[in-house]
Amino acid sequence: ASALGRSPVLAETRARKRQAEAAGREASWSRLPRLSARGQVMRSDDPLFAFGELLQERRVTQADFAPDKLNRPGYQTSVRGTLELGMPLFTGFELTRARKLAGLAADEAEAMGGTAGQAIRLRATDGYLRGLKDRALLAELEARIISSVAEIANAERLKRQGLVLGSDHQAALAILSGLKAWRARAAAEKAAHDVELSVLTGGPAPEPSGSLRDWTPPLEDDPALVAGALSSRRDLRSADLRKQAAGVRREGASQSLLPVVDAFAAMQTAADGFNSGAASRLVGVRASIPFGDPAYTSRRAQAKAAEEAAALSREGLEDMVRGEVLSRAAGLRGTAAVLPELTESLARARQSLEQAQPLYREGRQSVMEVLRAEEAVARLEEMRLETLYQLRSQWASLRAAQGRLDDEAVAVLSRSLEEVK
Repeated sequence: ASALGRSPVLAETRARKRQAEAAGREASWSRLPRLSARGQVMRSDDPLFAFGELLQERRVTQADFAPDKLNRPGYQTSVRGTLELGMPLFTGFELTRARKLAGLAADEAEAMGGTAGQAIRLRATDGYLRGLKDRALLAELEARIISSVAEIANAERLKRQGLVLGSDHQAALAILSGLKAWRARAAAEKAAHDVELSVLTGGPAPEPSGSLRDWTPPLEDDPALVAGALSSRRDLRSADLRKQAAGVRREGASQSLLPVVDAFAAMQTAADGFNSGAASRLVGVRASIPFGDPAYTSRRAQAKAAEEAAALSREGLEDMVRGEVLSRAAGLRGTAAVLPELTESLARARQSLEQAQPLYREGRQSVMEVLRAEEAVARLEEMRLETLYQLRSQWASLRAAQGRLDDEAVAVLSRSLEEVK
């Protein structure tokens, strides 16, 4: 919830949806009449301009027809104002297409938000699970190091008595140093993972609760998994919407030869400077019809090719989704199959360590063998923790590949971490 709430990507998709919705409203409001005003001031001594302004202002007198005044009228100032009311009658379906494209863009933005949300959920889930694995591994390494330090301390006393070979003692110290280096590396990885999770959530990394215990993930058969992905993936929905938008643009290219008709009514005033002038009124209908557009055929071909490309892109994405779901399901089944063997190996390694410690104290086994047993337990525990982490992470990835990493799936994972009482 923290990661989803602060995600800039999700905020961007919401803004793009609002943008598309505003574009749809713009297309709807563009059907209504529009009132506009224009004004201009001009000054010239052109004879035609000067006499025309006199006519516009209704100020022509007999003296204005004198040849000398007609030829040399002097500078004339014109102040004009126009108030026009226009209304589209037929736009060649351009406004209808604009509304359709805006609606498709809003739906696509919402679908993109769903796709981004799945990725963010997966990152947050994976980060939380890695936190559990890191902490469990560090606790195990700490326990092995404490036990090893105690065994080596005992070996040093025996060495001074000549009961432990120096080579065995040095080998044991080398194993202990390896365990400490391993602990340092694991601590650094934990810190890096915590930073990633804190950046994702916008605050301090949460302290994970629960444990990575044995768990059998709920898994459907392959046909059901693919069917669920094809019905839930938001990027497939986005591809469908892009295909529909390309179809709308293809229709627009085919209809680009249709006329555009609008009605208008205008009132214009003309005055000499700030003197009161005369007003004229004009009403009419305008039509614009393109004839002989040489680019029409190419425009249609371009739009048709874009629609075909969108359809093929959708088919390619569907194939990718099928492959992704099936490969993740196969990987998950393989991980689940490995877990019983690892659990048994770890149990045997712990049993071997428990047997090696008293034998060493009795002098029947070297300290090096005990440290090797400690290291074997640590390595098998790491493999088991990694497998338990992968089991949950891969299941979450599979749900995300289906477009179904929702609150219910997160709750299933959360229950898998609860301590068994």
